[in-house]
Amino acid sequence: MISMLQRKLALSRQGAVDLVKGCLGCTLQNLALMLPVSLLCLLVRDLLGDGIGGKAMFYGLGCAVCLLLVFGATYVQYNATYFATYIESGVRRVTLAERLRKLPLSFFGKKDLSDLTGTLMADCTYMETAFSHFIPELAGSFLSTAIVAVGLFCFDWRMALAALWVLPVSFAVVLLSAGIQDKIYAKSSAAKLALADGIQEFIETVRDLKSNNAEDVYLVGLDRKIDEVEKRSIFTELGVGVFVVSASLILKLGIATAALVGSVLLAGGSLDLITFFAFLLLASRLYDPLQGALQNLSAIISCRAQIGRMNEILEHPVQTGGDTLTNHGYDIAFENVGFSYNDGETVLQDVSFTAKQGEVTALVGPSGGGKTTVSRLAARFWDIDKGRITVGGWTFLR
Repeated sequence: MISMLQRKLALSRQGAVDLVKGCLGCTLQNLALMLPVSLLCLLVRDLLGDGIGGKAMFYGLGCAVCLLLVFGATYVQYNATYFATYIESGVRRVTLAERLRKLPLSFFGKKDLSDLTGTLMADCTYMETAFSHFIPELAGSFLSTAIVAVGLFCFDWRMALAALWVLPVSFAVVLLSAGIQDKIYAKSSAAKLALADGIQEFIETVRDLKSNNAEDVYLVGLDRKIDEVEKRSIFTELGVGVFVVSASLILKLGIATAALVGSVLLAGGSLDLITFFAFLLLASRLYDPLQGALQNLSAIISCRAQIGRMNEILEHPVQTGGDTLTNHGYDIAFENVGFSYNDGETVLQDVSFTAKQGEVTALVGPSGGGKTTVSRLAARFWDIDKGRITVGGWTFLR
């Protein structure tokens, strides 16, 4: 299971272990918060019966124990989620940066600056929130609800069915909308990347734009990209809200059906008043963590795009080569070098020249002729399709 979590959620091994601990911590906290409700049910039973009598000490100690258990469970949950998540966030950033350092040049030919910086910064920040707030609480809600549901069915299956039938229906509404939400988030992410590209391009070319009186024309296009981001953000919030709110409304029907079924059973004499009251109280408390879980489920669905971008970096084959410096001088020689960013798309073909140490070598040619690619290969000389590059007497062949 740990290996599966590492692969599915782009985690380190320790991060996957800490995630499991966080889920168990949230489960423990939810169960601890149910204890005061159980104690209240016992108190109401005694008050409707012969009174609390000599049980005042019992209820006083029960309240103290509940407070201690809730505090202890919350302390464990906080350490298992927030602290562990912040440590894993640092590991994730370092791992991505180190992986990028080892990737071949062909990988960067398919990516732009905003995409890479978005993965390193925005995606990492979003995943930090997901692993500290969304995923553990969602898993904890599932586990604690399953445990409480088993107890309710053992106590009275009729009332349990009336209170719990809304759970699978509510989560099914959100899960079945996953495909629609993926498309919404994909369009929103594309609009944000396009805007980041436009801003970065404007910063880099602002002098040229002003010198050619093209600044106003460029800003008109940039304004369109800003408007597109705003429009996609509204659609994203609306699209997610429709499904989450609908699922939440269905979830609240559980209290109504429990009250209705309980009233019928109570009137028929097959259910006592204490059991009816206990189920209403437990059902109202049971739905609290699930309300947040529905929103978390939607947020987790939106995480798949960020996880996919991270896994693309982490799973891409790294470049090969040695780490020992054995050069003799600093001459750079290209001999029939060929290179392509993608299969079948040749960028350089049979390039041969020598850039001697101590001399100025200029690369001259039209735009798109491969000058930048040649200069990059001079530094990443192992990343070629064919030919030979010699750097200081050290040769890499293809």
